[in-house]
Amino acid sequence: MRITSSPDNLTFEANPFYTVLENLLAAGVRHAHACGGNAACSTCRIMILQGSEHCRSMTPAEKKLAERLDLPVHIRLACQTRITGDVAIQRLVVDSEDLEVAQHQLRAHSIGKQVPAAILSASLRGTSTFDEDHFPYDIVYTLGRYFTQMGTLIQRYRGVLTSHNGFKSLALFGLKNPEQAARQAVQTGLALLRSVADLNTTLRELSYPQVSLTLGIHYGPTILLPVDPQDPERVSAFGRSVNVATWLESANVELNSQLLISAPVYQALREHLAHVQVHSLKPSPNAHPIRVYAVDPRQAPLPEENVTPALTDAQVSGWWETLREWLGAWSRF
Repeated sequence: MRITSSPDNLTFEANPFYTVLENLLAAGVRHAHACGGNAACSTCRIMILQGSEHCRSMTPAEKKLAERLDLPVHIRLACQTRITGDVAIQRLVVDSEDLEVAQHQLRAHSIGKQVPAAILSASLRGTSTFDEDHFPYDIVYTLGRYFTQMGTLIQRYRGVLTSHNGFKSLALFGLKNPEQAARQAVQTGLALLRSVADLNTTLRELSYPQVSLTLGIHYGPTILLPVDPQDPERVSAFGRSVNVATWLESANVELNSQLLISAPVYQALREHLAHVQVHSLKPSPNAHPIRVYAVDPRQAPLPEENVTPALTDAQVSGWWETLREWLGAWSRF
């Protein structure tokens, strides 16, 4: 039996009594194994390209680490994997930088994953000349109140703040309970709009210029990656769903609205949303129009989590129809 190893472009005879790691080392391949081949680090991870049926079942040690890192089934530890026939593998840690990434992922207990989530994109507007027109304390006061309240509300509705970029922020909801994602995100958005309205009342009393908040919320598959070596628990969100949420947020300017939600979010909450305006917008000049929904900031708070119904079969079916519409539009983006 043989092992074909990439990116080495090497095929060699394998010893059935050796692990894949031992076979690689015997063939002269300097494959990473920081823990010495004891299933304690994951740096020897490989991707099975062909021949997965020839790989023996995971050892208890490999299974424990795979569950800890949420590894997909085609990612194996070379130090624990034995084979019974020909396999083709891709070595995933090939240099010192890969090794550092793998060790960071071990500390974060994740290599990254795709999950369903509601993404809330927020932008505080009217602040472009703050640093030119106000004393530093004015800036600290205004932004300090806003960001403190944002963090409090996101936490209250079980969200996770993933990034700040100037006056733009991104938060995720439903990572533990996807069926509640849309409700949690919209509840947070409505609460943030009320918070900014209260902030503007205070700013007027202090003769400060007022600010405005625009929000976009979308529900869909989201890629999560641990990106901060100093804070392994912190993740950042990537992917098309994030792009949709940020596009929705920016589209508020064109529609003179404050909170835009996508069709999947609307379908999940339509029974509880009143005075919603439906618009058709093109994500780009060459894209097909897609439906977006402007939620009135005066919308009453949604029911609490324990009385919010889960998605029905009809709503799930509608979600897939909407997803196809979004994919068709964004494929032209």
